[in-house]
Amino acid sequence: MSCPVLGLNLKSLALACDPSLVHVAMTIDSEYLRGTMAAVHFVLKHASCPKNTFFHFIASDSSLVNLQDLTRIVQSTFPSLSFRIYVFRESRVKNLISSSIRQALDNPLNYARNYLADLLDPCVERVIYLDSDVIVVDDVQKLWKISLSGSRVIGAPEYCHANFTKYFSDGFWKDPELSKVFEGKKPCYFNKVKK
Repeated sequence: MSCPVLGLNLKSLALACDPSLVHVAMTIDSEYLRGTMAAVHFVLKHASCPKNTFFHFIASDSSLVNLQDLTRIVQSTFPSLSFRIYVFRESRVKNLISSSIRQALDNPLNYARNYLADLLDPCVERVIYLDSDVIVVDDVQKLWKISLSGSRVIGAPEYCHANFTKYFSDGFWKDPELSKVFEGKKPCYFNKVKK
């Protein structure tokens, strides 16, 4: 099977904006580095055209590994990978996180996916977000080709059996602007943890 190279401009910023490429966003930090690299491996392994995939990595501003080191690690693992690393300011969510749910969710970087529109370059109109603990077993191009019609901004399974009273901190529920989001609605979430 021939694979046409869609992104002809080799500059990282231009590729980051190339709508002909499949754009994948993931978080990256020292704690989940292996998982992120494994997920990238599986995306590339199963991609019909791996060179037509661009990765947008989100790193925390308080990461133990600096951006230059993260860039070096990614480049040494995947020398021909097209990617860019963006910085997520943890202060955006730090005071909204409740530590009463799961310790893994205490990491502010877990909430960066909710800020993708603010973090990525404005020219990126569409992106597939993958958690760093996924194993991709098929071509992401198939997912990319799915049309999200109308006003849809996300395609994900819906999970509506969560108890959100403990999901957010007391500060969240005391803020009338934030807490009214759930007023009169059945709260659902799009990232179900499977047991």
